[in-house]
Amino acid sequence: MPKKSRKGFVKSLGDVTLNDYANSSAPKNRIKKASDNVNVVLKQEAEKSWDEKDEEDFEGEFVSQENEDGTFTVVLKKLPTTPKRSLSTSKGQGKDYSIDIWFLISEYIKPEDVGTFAAICRTSFEVVCTAKFWFNLHRRCYKNVPDLPELLQPESLIRKYGLRKNVIRALYHMYTPFVNRLRLLKFEEHPETLKNYGCQSVWYVEDKEYKYYYFFKMKKNISNCLSHSSGQLPDLLEALDDIAANPDEHCKVLRVTCLHHHHIQPQIIGLSLKSASVNLSRGMWTTKCQHQKLQLVFGTKSYMGTSQSGADCTLVLLDPVINIRVFDWWHPLYPYNRNELGRFSTCEE
Repeated sequence: MPKKSRKGFVKSLGDVTLNDYANSSAPKNRIKKASDNVNVVLKQEAEKSWDEKDEEDFEGEFVSQENEDGTFTVVLKKLPTTPKRSLSTSKGQGKDYSIDIWFLISEYIKPEDVGTFAAICRTSFEVVCTAKFWFNLHRRCYKNVPDLPELLQPESLIRKYGLRKNVIRALYHMYTPFVNRLRLLKFEEHPETLKNYGCQSVWYVEDKEYKYYYFFKMKKNISNCLSHSSGQLPDLLEALDDIAANPDEHCKVLRVTCLHHHHIQPQIIGLSLKSASVNLSRGMWTTKCQHQKLQLVFGTKSYMGTSQSGADCTLVLLDPVINIRVFDWWHPLYPYNRNELGRFSTCEE
């Protein structure tokens, strides 16, 4: 018979069965005070000193906490941090549409909204980079205008090379909002805006009224420090299919209309424009028309002085000058063909 204790409970001296061990109740007594003190000491040793902690360790709220002995201590309680969203989770929140849907939407995009449409997502940008998009844009906006160059006619736009450039040029000839935008420009661009542009070529054209048109093709000097070439020759077939090719990108043409012929030194080709000034001509008091004088100073890239008599700069003086214009590569008056004599004299300024 098992013995009874003073409280009346029977103490069994037999072995503990597997059922008694698995279905036993959880202990309700607190842990020993000795083991509790050891955990506190280990926790204090694991904490960093104040000079080793980061700013995140000091973030939180100070709250009062009751100890086992009845005393209260103030501890720093950290605030719950929200998990940062990764790129994988953000992608799951959007919806990826097929490229065919974006092609259908592109049929209703206006030319002035092409940049906004391309910035919507990666797929819309891929649509803008296709030849189909630019062929459709030219077909939708085509209008038979008398001054449209032959190169920009629909029967001439059959190649992919430079397709984007040719379509944009054609839009400034036949698309009404772009044409009106050029007409609303009241202030002409000053030649000083071409400062630090490199001179690519110089030529002149004489019209039937004995006026001389001098053209200075200028290109913006862009640093190539970010471009890393692999040293391999580009594939010819890939170059012919490049719809974004534009040799005249970052180029502008300065057109100066003069009454007399001037000799321009060819040494300015390859130099950069350092300064440009427009003043009144001396003969303006003797003529009914107000004439101007244009003074251009060209120099090397390392030339930083302001003196015009130095050996590193070349002076170009045109006097008298009737008109001064600056054209971007997309402007209808940009001289792509130097032999078009009648075009410059018949176009209204």
